[in-house]
Amino acid sequence: MAGDAPGQSARSTIVGRGLALRASTPATLIRRVVLRFNLAGFALLSLFLFSELAWGQEGNTSRPSANPPAAPGGTQPAPAAADPTQNAAGTSSESRGDTPTPAAAPESSPSPSKDETRLLMNWLNRPESAVSIYGWIQNSYTGNTNGRPRNDSNFSVFPNRLADSWQGNQYYVIVENPVEQNDEVNLGFRIDTLFGNDWQFTKSYGFFDRAFINGGLGVDMPEIYGEIHLPILTEKGLDIRGGRFYDPTGFENAQAVKRPLLSVPYCFNFTPFTLMGALGTLHVDDRTNVYAGAFNGWDRWIDSHYRASAITGMTHTTKSGETSFTSFLLTGPDQLPRFAPANSPYLPTGVVTTPALQGRVNPYYAGSFRTYLDNYVTHNWTDNFTEVAEVFFVHEPNVPGLGPGGTVAKESAWYGFAHWYLYQVTPKVQCVWRAEIFRDQNGAATGQADNYYEMTLGAAIKPKPWLWIRPEARFDRAQYTHPFNDGTRSSQLTLAFDIIVQF
Repeated sequence: MAGDAPGQSARSTIVGRGLALRASTPATLIRRVVLRFNLAGFALLSLFLFSELAWGQEGNTSRPSANPPAAPGGTQPAPAAADPTQNAAGTSSESRGDTPTPAAAPESSPSPSKDETRLLMNWLNRPESAVSIYGWIQNSYTGNTNGRPRNDSNFSVFPNRLADSWQGNQYYVIVENPVEQNDEVNLGFRIDTLFGNDWQFTKSYGFFDRAFINGGLGVDMPEIYGEIHLPILTEKGLDIRGGRFYDPTGFENAQAVKRPLLSVPYCFNFTPFTLMGALGTLHVDDRTNVYAGAFNGWDRWIDSHYRASAITGMTHTTKSGETSFTSFLLTGPDQLPRFAPANSPYLPTGVVTTPALQGRVNPYYAGSFRTYLDNYVTHNWTDNFTEVAEVFFVHEPNVPGLGPGGTVAKESAWYGFAHWYLYQVTPKVQCVWRAEIFRDQNGAATGQADNYYEMTLGAAIKPKPWLWIRPEARFDRAQYTHPFNDGTRSSQLTLAFDIIVQF
């Protein structure tokens, strides 16, 4: 498990031997099903988008519903033009942190209502300021019903990984001036500062590597970027972002207020958190975005030895606003040009090192491309009931250290399927059910090769718009091994809750 061995931090890779699983039909079946679902999802999205653009203009020029159903956390989904790094599923401008540009109105028109989650900007009496300062404080407690492990870690549960402990997860501050999709060139920026236990959750290799103690409090800056809007190609124009920013894939998000539960699924935890590079977003129309860009690998800081990886994707929302599709493909070299030195406190997901390799040049770095394909669909069955399904696949052909003797290169892969139900019981209470199956083929992701199953039941309770309380019960099980509680259990039940105060 990432972060469960001494000297390893959250989301780092514990170098295991890639336990030789039985030549199991379930594992082979899972892999085939996941890969085919991914390819079928990508093809379906492309076909659906083509049909919408080719024939959807006749007889219906209406925009998406003005009242789309609730997204995670009880917020309203944004149209496809939403910021791709703030959960491609979309959340409202209030939760995304965007500052909407109000349309020109007569003097007699009432002024826009204040965002009740932006206590600081409201206190400063600057709710409509171009530059916003806002954030949140998140604390949590997680109990392990198996008892507290010797290493204090809830294997596979993130970010609330510490067993029977309080965590100061996120003391999060954002300063931003978002770009505007209008007919003029304009500039924007964003700087995120995260203080708390979750600094290990979003950590980039090479940035503050040895500055903080594993398992303790620390600082990270998950987003530091500039952005420009160009009114070209389409009515909504093109946005180009450069710097460090959140990976736009997946339904859930590293920011506490951008996901429905405290804990995150395997399909999010073992995929990239942040990218360093450039990302272009072409707003085809109100409902469709196309993305393309380049970055230097998964979760790593600037280094002249890194080679470029590519990202491409699209999001599309149907005319009714009830269904949205998201698909992304990332590919490129994602190991390290030189194997990590001994006692490295942090390694990015999927990066492997052994005593025999430490500090040596990696001959496979430039030629072994890791490919990550992610698709998910969100459908609002009613105004209160939303369903989400996500499937992803990660493959890398040659990873030194996974083979016999700790030096031989071996194929690496992990993949899975996750599913959510979100039901808005009242305006202040949302219930969430998540189920997932995850296959780590040879331990490159979790450190323990196996098939994993996870089910979580929780709720988001909001007595005030700025105050969230989220209890959850999560059950994890490994099919063949005993990775939980210091290698003694095949399953684990955790009971947890977090409290979020936005400002």
